[in-house]
Amino acid sequence: MITNLTVSRALAQGKLIVAVDASRPEDDPFKLNSALLALLQADIAALENDDANSHASEGNRGEANANVRNALEKIESALRAGYAGIESILGDDLAENGISPAARLATFTTYGWEKGNLGRFNDSRVLMLAELAQQGATTIANPAWRYSPAIVTVISTQLDIIDAEEPEATTGQRQVSIAERNEALDQLRTRISRTRFYYCSASDDLDSTKELAKISFQPRRPASAAPAPAPTPPQP
Repeated sequence: MITNLTVSRALAQGKLIVAVDASRPEDDPFKLNSALLALLQADIAALENDDANSHASEGNRGEANANVRNALEKIESALRAGYAGIESILGDDLAENGISPAARLATFTTYGWEKGNLGRFNDSRVLMLAELAQQGATTIANPAWRYSPAIVTVISTQLDIIDAEEPEATTGQRQVSIAERNEALDQLRTRISRTRFYYCSASDDLDSTKELAKISFQPRRPASAAPAPAPTPPQP
């Protein structure tokens, strides 16, 4: 079953791909071509629009809906704390191991804070930011710039609650908007898959390239070494 969390995960990965691509120089072999990038951005916008329409027709379903709402509020509080943590890191002009303005903006962007701004919090955006928060351990190189483990734990716990409660909390009267949203989701997933193949073809490392980890794909691990042959028995 496709849930709002499923949609948010796809949006989070799509936006992460766009953010990582924007930081690549033009001669980077992993920089997406303009046609694929344009399709990816259009699919993200289409899914966000269809997802917003599906939320507009969502009804309330008692306790399950209350549990989902409570979880979303806790996630939002944790996200605000994570944002404040990045903002509070001393600048490189104040501390030896501080963060530069460019690195701070890049960290904000990787976590989904476009242009370093908090912005408005609606359900879809909270879920998308939550997914990016979980990816910070692999997408942000400097551990000192990541959200604290406590913040990530809160977010992960509340996402599990939403995943369990959401099917019961939503109504069955949104067939048309849900169908449109799911179609847009399939299209975005296709573009994301194309991006993975693009990365695999950009170097001789193929699907073992570490660049895949930057866009939330698991690089293929090399096969373990073959066991050493048994020693030859002594000759009589």
